[in-house]
Amino acid sequence: MKKIPVKTLYDVCETMLRDHWGYIWGTAGVLWTAEKQKAVTNEMAQKYGSKWIGHFVTDCSGVMVYIWKLCGMKILHGSNSIRRQSVGALTNLPKPGYAAFKVRGDDYYHIGIVAADGQTVYEAQGTIAGFTTTPASRWDCFAPFKDVQYEEVMPMPDGDKVIYRAEVITESGPLNVRSGPGTQYDKIGKLPKGEIVDVMVECPNGWMYVDDDGDQGYVDGRYLRRVDASEPSSDEGDQSPSEPDQSDPGPLRTILRHIGDDNITIELVGKWEVYGIVGGSD
Repeated sequence: MKKIPVKTLYDVCETMLRDHWGYIWGTAGVLWTAEKQKAVTNEMAQKYGSKWIGHFVTDCSGVMVYIWKLCGMKILHGSNSIRRQSVGALTNLPKPGYAAFKVRGDDYYHIGIVAADGQTVYEAQGTIAGFTTTPASRWDCFAPFKDVQYEEVMPMPDGDKVIYRAEVITESGPLNVRSGPGTQYDKIGKLPKGEIVDVMVECPNGWMYVDDDGDQGYVDGRYLRRVDASEPSSDEGDQSPSEPDQSDPGPLRTILRHIGDDNITIELVGKWEVYGIVGGSD
């Protein structure tokens, strides 16, 4: 069965934004003309439609009708019809490329398309605003289009290979672990501040695939600090890093010190730093 790549939805909607598409009820991607404006019967179109003369226009579900037509496919015109026949299960999570609905009782009266960021929605809003974007938080529910291909190739680890270890450096609370590399994906766990995890994949968008004692998922890389594996921890023996290594004695160093009328010669063997000699004054 033919599917529409989800990127096509974003590309067409971005073109509509760029070209300042307008809104006229009952349309789906037609060029609005003075002749059409004179013949229109819709009250809002009669009042405000003239501003869209010379622009392409659509209504909210007409956006889908237009995109599907570009792809050689068909979808019913009407947000309720699309809800009944062309989308899957409803969710409260705005996932990229999903249909967004505004609902009043049983009436799914308005529809849009969730943008790639998962935070905004493309919509043909109304005769005054035309085609625009609004926050996903203003919408009631979301659902996947049955005709859209959503599968994305997400970076996955190479077996058990660990790139490096990192510490969680959130300011106070825990770091969310998600099912994919972005805030649009479901939360599947949390990592407390200070937790040390294995970084297995670095994603192009700055997210990381991590392992925490067998629990794996994606986190925002801005809240991780790389831990140098070669850096000794406090429980790895009693030797201080600043203590001289006597396995390599180094060159013999001779220091001549004058104290009163006497000359005191001190010979040092090894890697010592000399800061001064205590005992007497000039």
